[in-house]
Amino acid sequence: MPQDRQQLLVTSLRRFVRRGANDHVRRLVEKARAEDVAAALSELMYREARSVFELTLIDPVSAAGIVAAYESDLTELIGGLTGEQLVPVFAELAPDDAADILQELDEDLRAAILDGIADEEQEVVEELMQYAEDSAGGIMSPDFFALDKELTAREAIVALQENEDAESAFYVYCVNEEGTLVGVLSLRQLLMRPPHTQLKDMMVSDVISVPVSQDQEDVARIVAKYDLIALPVTDEFNKLVGIITVDDVIDVLRDEATEDMMLMAGVGDEDVALASTIGAVRTRLPWLLAAAGGGLGAAVMIGFFEGELKMRAQLAAFIPIVMGLGGNIGVQASTIVVRGIAMGQLEAGKFLSALWHELKVVAIIAVICSTLVAGLSLTMSGAAVDMAGAVATSLLVVMTLGALLGTAVPMLSHRFGIDPAVATGPILTTAIDLFGVLIYFLIAKAWLGI
Repeated sequence: MPQDRQQLLVTSLRRFVRRGANDHVRRLVEKARAEDVAAALSELMYREARSVFELTLIDPVSAAGIVAAYESDLTELIGGLTGEQLVPVFAELAPDDAADILQELDEDLRAAILDGIADEEQEVVEELMQYAEDSAGGIMSPDFFALDKELTAREAIVALQENEDAESAFYVYCVNEEGTLVGVLSLRQLLMRPPHTQLKDMMVSDVISVPVSQDQEDVARIVAKYDLIALPVTDEFNKLVGIITVDDVIDVLRDEATEDMMLMAGVGDEDVALASTIGAVRTRLPWLLAAAGGGLGAAVMIGFFEGELKMRAQLAAFIPIVMGLGGNIGVQASTIVVRGIAMGQLEAGKFLSALWHELKVVAIIAVICSTLVAGLSLTMSGAAVDMAGAVATSLLVVMTLGALLGTAVPMLSHRFGIDPAVATGPILTTAIDLFGVLIYFLIAKAWLGI
């Protein structure tokens, strides 16, 4: 929905709710897409959003679509409602969506909803809730289309026409009598072959699949690598238990990118915009205190060279440049490395080549920057060639150090099983600041003979 139409929906809902025009609210919700209504509710005040949602409960299908698409704090939208009110809504949700949402609710409400839905659906949802949230099992859908490999193309087409609940029918997955995944074929292959051809004679036996325990980031990389619309998920016995569709992968990519950005910025891996004020403070404050500690450390280190500063006061003017360029180079290098790791482009065997490539790039950048800064330093009142040389040499060394740390720290973190995004941001820039100040003054002492 274009932004102006989205804003019109928000404005209209707000106006109707404040007037108590419930019939107008219902008609407006009926005409709009569930995704657009969900986005509009996230922009309304809490009471306004609750009022609109409660009016949609008379149509469980519409309410289920809104719940599935709602991206803000869902507990605020449905918190306080009873299990009896929510059971019809959850009965209309896809099992994977229901499992994800139920995990966000308190235990009593979750139990009340599970007790109210059909036994068969309850069993499926509870099974999905056992998988880790960030695993293939946690994002898969149990509604898939699979057929016995002994069936003919004609029988497969009839079965497909009779199956309305399949999550995605872009592929036909072939299984044997034990339910083991043995092959796959596209709908085009199915329709283009003679009706009497058996599936086992037209299927591709080399099936790309993932186990239920596979990390969701790996799943996203596999889907992107092979340009798949859906990816089958198997258990430890290679039995087909679900599929992951491309829309689920898009959500994974978005969530993982957001998480990495949050970690690199030092605000944790949670959506702090939805957290309480105290929760947001607890998440951000430790990183900021660490940065403050690094700044104090740099100040103390500068104090050790107070005598040198008294002899050549111009040294103080170049501290921000040295620290700033070193820190920026480090952040640039770490961003490239973290993205490469997340996209699966940087594996263990490529670490040294990536490090060497980054050092070559930074060497050229450092030479250019140090030359420009040294040249500009000569234009300062009372500047001398030895001062320009000290600044230029310091920049070369500190920027190289920034590239080295910005590349190596995320790589080593990844190798030791630590999220590389955590090792960047405030931690990296603080380390570069500390070492940068020390290197700057040591080089300046050597150049200036003080």
